[in-house]
Amino acid sequence: MCVNLLSMDRLEFLTITAAAAATPPLQVTQPAIYFPKIASAPYPHASRGTGHVYQKKLYDAASHYSDSTVGIFKPPGYADRDTVDYIVHFHGWNNNARHVFDRYNLAAQVVGSNANAILVVPQGPLDAPDSGDGKLELDPSGFAVFMKDVTEYLNAQHLIKTRKIGNIVLSAHSGGYGGLGGVLTRGGLNDHVTDVILFDSAYGYFDAIAAWVNATPQNHLLSIFTDDTSTGNTALMGMVQAPSPNLYVRLAASMTLDQLKTRAPTFLLTDVAHDELMQKLNWYQLFLQTTALKGR
Repeated sequence: MCVNLLSMDRLEFLTITAAAAATPPLQVTQPAIYFPKIASAPYPHASRGTGHVYQKKLYDAASHYSDSTVGIFKPPGYADRDTVDYIVHFHGWNNNARHVFDRYNLAAQVVGSNANAILVVPQGPLDAPDSGDGKLELDPSGFAVFMKDVTEYLNAQHLIKTRKIGNIVLSAHSGGYGGLGGVLTRGGLNDHVTDVILFDSAYGYFDAIAAWVNATPQNHLLSIFTDDTSTGNTALMGMVQAPSPNLYVRLAASMTLDQLKTRAPTFLLTDVAHDELMQKLNWYQLFLQTTALKGR
């Protein structure tokens, strides 16, 4: 409708503005992030039944090791298939499942990657300086039980239509290596894990990571690191290149997506700050595009 304001009388003006005011504002639907409680999540667990002491400070069990929250994100346009693929991310110290979605812009980066996969962020130690991951790190087949429960939850909520688990990408930032390493050690689903992505997270579990990489040439390790984990990444390089060199070491500042699309172990050195690795340049999105996950 075209309106001539110069020829409009007061009554006409009031009628039009009243109608405009009564029109509901445009509603923009935001992708939903779910935060259910799942019993097989890392905590509570006997390993932190009395809490955890770090630098003489007690992080008690009730405040830091009793939350079974799991962050779950299904990207818009997700296509139901015979199997469901997952991205499972392990957060670092002094963090929690809800905060990492905001801090590292995880949902938007999964959307941008075009990966047809469900993002799962299990709550580890809640706002505590600790790499322990309870059931997922220490319980035999704890990860298999957890993923079965996550899949059951998604089916109960009518978010997916299959109970068959497909490919799994594991990622960890900083102290999240404990959960990731435990999963590769005794989680029970190594035959489903196609990719491991480390964000300055090579602090331990070198044997487990290397054994998984060396199990088949199709297992893809991508590790980006600062000086904080240069020693750990150097150790990993030595463990995954035997019996013959088969890895890439690059500078993150000049890397390209084409260079990263390889199943060979890839190590990336960067001077980007430790807590900005995932989100400053949308590297989580970029690295997910190098995985075995299919697009939407």
